[in-house]
Amino acid sequence: MEETNSVINERKNKLNKLFFGWVNDNYDKYFIFILLTAFILRIFIFIKTLNQPVWWDGADYLSAAKRLGLNLEIRDIWYYRRGFLFPLISAPFFMFGLGEVGVRFLEILFSTGFVFISYFLVMRLTNKKVALLTSICLSFSWLLLFFSGRILTDIPAAFFILLSFLFFWDGYFLKKGNKYIYFSAVMFVLAVLTRMQSLMIAPAFLFIAFMKEKYRMFSNKKLWIAVLFFATLMIPQFYLYSVHYGNPVTDIGSHYLGIGEKAEATGNERIFSFAIFNYILDLPYILGDWIFYLFLIGIFFFFFDLILGFDKVFKNEELQKKFFVLFFLACIFLIMGYVGSVSYVEQRYVTAALPFLFLITVYPLVKLGEVLEKKQNLNKKLSNFIILCILLLLLIPNFNLANSMIEEKKTSYLEVKQAGLWIKENSNPEDKIISNSVPQITYYSERSTYPFDPGFYGTKLGKKDFEKYSDDLEGFLNFVNEIRPRYLIVSIFQWHPDWAIEYPQKHQDLLTPVQVYNQGEQPILIIYEFKYN
Repeated sequence: MEETNSVINERKNKLNKLFFGWVNDNYDKYFIFILLTAFILRIFIFIKTLNQPVWWDGADYLSAAKRLGLNLEIRDIWYYRRGFLFPLISAPFFMFGLGEVGVRFLEILFSTGFVFISYFLVMRLTNKKVALLTSICLSFSWLLLFFSGRILTDIPAAFFILLSFLFFWDGYFLKKGNKYIYFSAVMFVLAVLTRMQSLMIAPAFLFIAFMKEKYRMFSNKKLWIAVLFFATLMIPQFYLYSVHYGNPVTDIGSHYLGIGEKAEATGNERIFSFAIFNYILDLPYILGDWIFYLFLIGIFFFFFDLILGFDKVFKNEELQKKFFVLFFLACIFLIMGYVGSVSYVEQRYVTAALPFLFLITVYPLVKLGEVLEKKQNLNKKLSNFIILCILLLLLIPNFNLANSMIEEKKTSYLEVKQAGLWIKENSNPEDKIISNSVPQITYYSERSTYPFDPGFYGTKLGKKDFEKYSDDLEGFLNFVNEIRPRYLIVSIFQWHPDWAIEYPQKHQDLLTPVQVYNQGEQPILIIYEFKYN
């Protein structure tokens, strides 16, 4: 009996060490409460958004995951410029009957894990107090909260990016062991396989190494082994990429960076313009107005020492940490501004930058706390309570914005979802559908879905089954005659060429409307059925 109790207690101690071995002081204990709060907020969002329709990108991931998990014999619509990891880890949820609910919960876990990893990374760069306040900001960030309710890869990729840098910092900068450097390479592969744009963060690893060793880094065997790990694990993605788009290096250069002859031929050239600053100019919206004002003050406090001692950066670790934060943010914001080169901004693309933005934001509050303790003779608990109250008041608009956006967007694309489900109930598995909402209809209907413009999909998106078609009406007619679809969908939710809108009206002998969805009295989505002679 005593021996059994001893074994049980030993196992309890191992579990406690595994999950809470990092808890060393009150800051860590407070962080557990913050992490629990972050998780509860995200569970609230999970329940609220459980049945909301998925958007284009989310449907792309889910349709691939459902096709793999349920072994559906439908057309492969996967966009092979994307990393394949997220559909791969989502497929088992469909295989074992959890489906979309399981994938949505996985998104919640990644979002909570993002807060968890950020605490330790910010702690390495500053201290536990700054890390704790940063984790509060991340818990209430509208950007994280809103996209925790959407099935997208930005948060999972950002999680792997931060975990990769945490391992790299411990292994390379703090010299805790070579295994951390190799773990870092593996985590970065997972980030890239989740979202290919994660590659733009790669220069930040080189920057850390250069600050630490300068040109000696090129003779560091551990770095070369990590690079070999990365290249080896990326072989499957590079193979799939090359099958559809040719040489991955030249295609990435033309498609993402807009350089080379291929970029010129496809009209995908990029030019340096003020658009490169679009993401920087969007910071008031990304952070929230009041938090942004605190961020501006934080820039001065956080980078002041770096400006004064810039010539000493290779000799001072604290300056190196601040320089790394600056370089990391520049990588994300300037590269995304260049790659986008458009007037609109996708805030979710800079998710990985949030811990560093909030690190800078809370810095003035930490300084305020020091002033209150030293100049006003306040005790530490009262000082911390004051800065906590200030931070929470500034974060209220963030939470309100997230909540209002979730409510506003909760039913967007509802009619597309309803159309897909209607087709599933009113068709056979071998039937084919034409719709420009390709991934959504594929996902909900579980039927092979094709676009109006097969030529575009063939030349731009690397779809081999479309290469022989042009992207005009003639190409579409040839396409219809060959695949003999059952249903055709016209809606306001995706762009259609004029001839596609007119096609059902001009061919009433061939197409019959069988289902109409309205907003008020205005039809916004019509399903037509082909009636072949």
